[in-house]
Amino acid sequence: MSNQNESVELETTEIEHYVDMGQALDRLRNNEDFNKVILDGYFKDKAADSVSLLSLPVIKKRGERGDIMEDLVAISNLQFFFMTIDQMHQAAVEPILSDNEEAELAAQEESEHGAH
Repeated sequence: MSNQNESVELETTEIEHYVDMGQALDRLRNNEDFNKVILDGYFKDKAADSVSLLSLPVIKKRGERGDIMEDLVAISNLQFFFMTIDQMHQAAVEPILSDNEEAELAAQEESEHGAH
């Protein structure tokens, strides 16, 4: 029984974490400076500049394409992190119920409507 309680507590803590993370990311996205620096400056401008640099002969000649590719990978990783937060937040606030959970919820709603 203790393991089940610990599991429920851990799951609750994890859900709270993703709800908090999603809310924090939403607040960031509503911040004008965050939009200017990260969403526009880093995700768009820096990425476009890096892609443009890849085609320059001098960059190829110096062997610097790998460094530029690492910049693009870093941008991609941060974007993926934000998408993961969005997905986990969505799952935390609107979980997909199993068939058994849906049946239990339907039975509970039925009994509540029947009691009125």
